[in-house]
Amino acid sequence: MPSRSLVAIIVILALTAGAAGQQPAFGVASVRRNVDGGNTSFTPRANGQLIATNTPLRTLILRAYGLHDSQLIDAPAWTAVERFDIDARAETAPPGPDALMPMLRTLLAERFQLKARMETRQLPAYVLVHARSDRRLGSKIRPTQADCSAGGRVMTREELAAVAKEGWPPCGQVVTISFQTTSSDGTRGSSVRVRRSGVTMRDFATFLQGQVGRPVVDRTGVEGLFDVEYTFAQQPPGPSTELAAGANVPPILVALEEQLGLKLESERAQVPALVVESVERPTQN
Repeated sequence: MPSRSLVAIIVILALTAGAAGQQPAFGVASVRRNVDGGNTSFTPRANGQLIATNTPLRTLILRAYGLHDSQLIDAPAWTAVERFDIDARAETAPPGPDALMPMLRTLLAERFQLKARMETRQLPAYVLVHARSDRRLGSKIRPTQADCSAGGRVMTREELAAVAKEGWPPCGQVVTISFQTTSSDGTRGSSVRVRRSGVTMRDFATFLQGQVGRPVVDRTGVEGLFDVEYTFAQQPPGPSTELAAGANVPPILVALEEQLGLKLESERAQVPALVVESVERPTQN
């Protein structure tokens, strides 16, 4: 018969192994179907809280896995239509809002019974690389000055816009402002200014997917958290970021290169794709 000390060691090792095998999860989470409408928002906060309002399940899956829409396969049609409100909180503040995404993946598996598998597929994509041979970043990107160790309350879009006019949004959050412009010849147009605080290069590449309409793969090799700001002229709706033969380079690509020292190169790349096997509507809290 093993000694008590040996039994104690075995029990401790078993508990440790069990804990190590657990997936990161929120300490408490509320999930409700939204029937009131309103603005759609998705706000992960540095203090460990994630607020989603009037958000389609398809969007929640894409955000949880950092995917472009083309990388989500076989999701039922209702996931793009039915919308949900989520208020989820981690037991301890993680190292930045990006760390909440693994917790969101666990929530999707537990509350929506999401079962899916990752595959690799070759899709039209952009790769994010350095624009300069010396790998020097541009003047509009800098090591973050945001406090990413804690977070305050969720700000409205109006509050974020007001903050962005004077300074920077809270860690991990983004503010996009559109404004009218007039050129030297009197031509009127509009431009967009984007500011984001406390972002990793990988997460920045994921964010760009929504602006360029393709998966974006980070190949910069840059580590750390950054504050990023860039401004570019808006273009009419359509495949404006496609580099068709003879077409001008889209303004957003020019802005990334001139202001951030980064470049998006178009290629068919091997990218991860999430294939949905099954998913269910959640039970009410």
